[in-house]
Amino acid sequence: MLKQSYKIIFTAVVAVMLLLQAVYGQQNAPKTIKIGAMYDITGPLATSGERFGWGLHKAVDKINKNGGIFIKEYNKKIPIELVEADHQAKEDRAVTQAEFLNDQGVVALIGTTSVLPTAASVYEKNHLPTLASVSSMDAPFIMGYKYIFSNFTKFSDIGKSGAVFFKSLSPKPSKVALFEVQYDPGIEACKYAEQEMKAAGIDTVRVKFTWLTKDMSSAILEAKKAGADAVYSFAILPDAMLMIKQMKELDFNPKAVLISEGPTNRGPWKSLRKDGDFVYTFNGFHSSLKYPGVKEIVAMYKAEKKEEPYETVGCGWSSVQIVADAITRAGSLDRNKIRDAMATTNMMTVTGPVKFRPNGTMDIKYASIVQIQNGVEVLVFPNNLKQKKAVYPAPLWKQR
Repeated sequence: MLKQSYKIIFTAVVAVMLLLQAVYGQQNAPKTIKIGAMYDITGPLATSGERFGWGLHKAVDKINKNGGIFIKEYNKKIPIELVEADHQAKEDRAVTQAEFLNDQGVVALIGTTSVLPTAASVYEKNHLPTLASVSSMDAPFIMGYKYIFSNFTKFSDIGKSGAVFFKSLSPKPSKVALFEVQYDPGIEACKYAEQEMKAAGIDTVRVKFTWLTKDMSSAILEAKKAGADAVYSFAILPDAMLMIKQMKELDFNPKAVLISEGPTNRGPWKSLRKDGDFVYTFNGFHSSLKYPGVKEIVAMYKAEKKEEPYETVGCGWSSVQIVADAITRAGSLDRNKIRDAMATTNMMTVTGPVKFRPNGTMDIKYASIVQIQNGVEVLVFPNNLKQKKAVYPAPLWKQR
């Protein structure tokens, strides 16, 4: 009987202690969870940044409407507060803005493009878990950093996907002209593409051009002279449009043109009219995808913007999903615990399943490829996701 009484008393004491602990935790919880967001608010990539920011804010709004993120340490849900910074697509500014966000006490950071590679040391130094989206470079992820991750396909993945796609075409291209823009992303893109094309049994020739060039004719004529029957390049919108215009002028008629970056800006691209058709590009978020939440985003964006959402819209939304999931599993606002949770991410997002390799890059088999058909972006690769078959070989300029 006495033992039973002690047991009851002990159970009651434990219950009271747990209750007091929960109450104490709730009383000492911060009012918000500060998450940094550093992207292109102004500058040359501000249009893409605006779309990314739309995805960020809408995803945060959805979480906050449900009370926020549940933090086990405080036994309550806490709303997210986005603390924003503008890197303006400048690496040196990304460093100062990273320091600014760190000083604001953010527990994690989401960023685009210039958030890497220069600022990576800032995140590492401050143990700030950082998710880099809309950033394709592999280079920062071979440096041994532990606090940077990315939910965006890297140039190594893009190069492999492009090579596998070209090899799947019948007949496959015999020689691919790699149009290499002379700055780090363009050089890295062509390096990996060259390796993967070679592995796929496809010859290549590298031709070079400068960023924001006014004349690409020498590179085009070099590719034509080399007998290239396909083109692969990483090129921003102005360079990509110039490439297409001058290919037509110089009667260079490759069977397939795959350009990462430029054609995703569909508004300006449509000004090319029929000349912009049949070009391929990469797109990690397409309205035809069947992943949970895609229909919701498409409906919301079309209602507000009167057009289909862009890739960066989905990237912004999925970035919030990933960071929120890591914070939830960490059960704490401790940066190191959040970093460890992020490293073990295994979840479905609006851009598809996300897991990270040991180096922090996203574990993906193939990057999705769309082809512009009659002005519409049609998903054509990989086979398990495609809407339609690719139009190949592309009709010659004079037939368009």
